[in-house]
Amino acid sequence: PAGERPPCDFNLISRYFYNCPAEDASHTIDAETTADLDLNAVFERIDRTASKPGQQYLYARLRTLRGTEEVREFGRRTDHFAGNAGHAEQCAQHLSRLSDDDAYDLQNLIFDKPEQVRRIALVYLLSAAAVVSLLLSFLYPLLLLLFLAVFAANMYIHYSNKLNVSLYGSAVKQLSLALRTARELAVEEVPGTEEATGQIRQVAEVERRSRVVGTQGDSANELAAIAWLFIELAKVAFNIEVILFQRFIGSITARRDAIHGMFRFIGETDAAISVARLRSETQTCRPQFVDGKYLKAEQVVHPLIGNCVPNTLELDGTGLLLTGSNMSGKTTFIRTLVLNALLAETLDICFAEAYTAPYMKIYSSIRISDDIAEGTSYYLQEVLTVKRFIDASQEPAPCLFALDELFKGTNTTERIAAGKAVLAHLNRGPHLVLVSTHDIELAELLDSDGYELHHFREEVVDGRLVFDYQLHTGPLTTRNAIRILELYDYPPELIAEAYAVQERLLKKPE
Repeated sequence: PAGERPPCDFNLISRYFYNCPAEDASHTIDAETTADLDLNAVFERIDRTASKPGQQYLYARLRTLRGTEEVREFGRRTDHFAGNAGHAEQCAQHLSRLSDDDAYDLQNLIFDKPEQVRRIALVYLLSAAAVVSLLLSFLYPLLLLLFLAVFAANMYIHYSNKLNVSLYGSAVKQLSLALRTARELAVEEVPGTEEATGQIRQVAEVERRSRVVGTQGDSANELAAIAWLFIELAKVAFNIEVILFQRFIGSITARRDAIHGMFRFIGETDAAISVARLRSETQTCRPQFVDGKYLKAEQVVHPLIGNCVPNTLELDGTGLLLTGSNMSGKTTFIRTLVLNALLAETLDICFAEAYTAPYMKIYSSIRISDDIAEGTSYYLQEVLTVKRFIDASQEPAPCLFALDELFKGTNTTERIAAGKAVLAHLNRGPHLVLVSTHDIELAELLDSDGYELHHFREEVVDGRLVFDYQLHTGPLTTRNAIRILELYDYPPELIAEAYAVQERLLKKPE
């Protein structure tokens, strides 16, 4: 079960995502939205992968949008394994060969810039000098002195290159394991095998050249250690390892696309099995993608909340303006909608009974904080974030914009005025806008700008706050903030003054 897995090391898991160029992506999920949606925690909740490359691929997939056809293709791969649990388990056994942490290093062979051997022409010259001087020493013994001098120079070159070799040692071992795994998956005829076959053949050529890299003697076996010592002396004398390493680096550079293709073949197979397992363990649905400004999420829940109260929302040509007090569930519901949109568009799965919406670029502004290092205030950080939304809204592709308490870093009057203008602007065109706010006045101002009002509420029952976490239609009409202060034993005179001030503020001017 997912709960028994060790904690994820996202520094290692995210490497593939950050290294892989997203040239074929229509959109990538930025760090702000990743934090807003608690995406790392969501990843841990849904991850059922058997291999480290599969884990890296699944994480990258979760943060990369590539369009409806691509996600549908991934859904078909998932269906393949969902319909044959025995086949999926057999493939997972093959994939588990890449379950050690060292397997995270496989992607280094795809993206790292290889360290070339310096002065390779001199290396070849010294290697030839060693061979000639040793052979001719039988006729001219004094040439043994030349051989020893060349040997000393070659020893320096050999052990200087050991650092380069050691950097690749782990990745090279994983390349051999990955090649074996890919071959076994191809024998199983998993989806994508036909395309992967040529890539596997090319990687096999690289793998053969890699076997010299990082080989060590067996210290527990004396005969093997002696044999390794003689082999090592030969490598030193004739620069064998340095020359083979140079050729290996060349083959890695020439075959990077094939290695990347094999990595994706392994990763996508593992990710598809992972999602198939998730579908079998949890109530989920497949999304329906449509054109137009429309969203319907039926009995949608948040995957990180146990016994989450399901809610249904339908927006047809409108945005959502959601009101409610703190802790009532409005921000969580916004996150739930955005997260399920993301899962729909990347993994072809939703935590709902049904989900229908366009395929959209996703932007969120939920968890903004001061950037002390950059000297950016809370309000300025909001301004910069929302400016990105406005820029994105000029594009024809539909976007999903999620905003929580817009411009809460400034005063009430300007917050409401600026918020009204921004939200009216974003809601034009094909985009879907989801907004939560405490400002009832904002709801009134946006009445003619295409927003549908919903709210979450709480009740005070027997001196306790009770939340039903149910979505209600219309604006919030109750005000319980001061009542909550009473529940927590604030001084009576303070409460009385608060009610008096509230009454004055609520009185409309003549």
